Amino acid sequence: MNKKHSPKPPRILQVRRDRDYDCVYLHGEKIILGRTGTPEADAAFRQLQVRVLTDPTYSPANPQLITVDSLCLAYLQYAQENDPGHFSSIKTAVDILLRFTAGQSVEALDSRSFLLLQEMFVQYGAARTYCNALMGFIRAMLKWGVIRKLVPHQVYVEAKFVPPLKQGKTRAPEKPEREAVPDEVVQRTLPFMSPTAATMVQVQRLTGMRPSEVCKMTVGAIERSRGNGLWYYSPRHSAASTEVGTPEE
Repeated sequence: MNKKHSPKPPRILQVRRDRDYDCVYLHGEKIILGRTGTPEADAAFRQLQVRVLTDPTYSPANPQLITVDSLCLAYLQYAQENDPGHFSSIKTAVDILLRFTAGQSVEALDSRSFLLLQEMFVQYGAARTYCNALMGFIRAMLKWGVIRKLVPHQVYVEAKFVPPLKQGKTRAPEKPEREAVPDEVVQRTLPFMSPTAATMVQVQRLTGMRPSEVCKMTVGAIERSRGNGLWYYSPRHSAASTEVGTPEE
């Protein structure tokens, strides 16, 4: 009487380290997950583990099995957690891509696909710079997929070589310039702000900083010991000091 063989347990992937990066080996192929100890690497491992457990035949050597739909879904889940500030724009880019690629293999994408996508961004009514940003999000998704062996490298290369829309050479409108808010409007608004927000607005007004640059300022980067009544702010990314011009109190 033949013995009944119990089914093999699902294969558990083992994370290995390649210099500063985590990786796993699947069917002889090395898959780079991301820098060791980062949330990106942990998330990539969990996604790959789920994929292998649900589809034991999956092989990173066969990216043509990946559809554009599944790639977009996986990347949106990643972006929602790791890039929430751009998630709305990423979703817009993905939604437009899926209008004509839903159900297709990722391997079928080529330069013609991305030129068509670029034209659809224009038809969507986006400004030229935003069209270029949307294409950038698509390239970022493809690069993310290449690292995880979900996208053939050639697909990313073809998307990368599609030139950005240039001013005066596209039907996409230019983004209107933002005019400065009059000083009297700023002064009337300050009393309705919290002390912290009001101070940030005044610093930005005096220095011409971007909002993101004001938010990155720290007390430790401001020098107040020169004795001339001025504070000196030295951003980490720049060796040159910036005079904030705020008298020491």
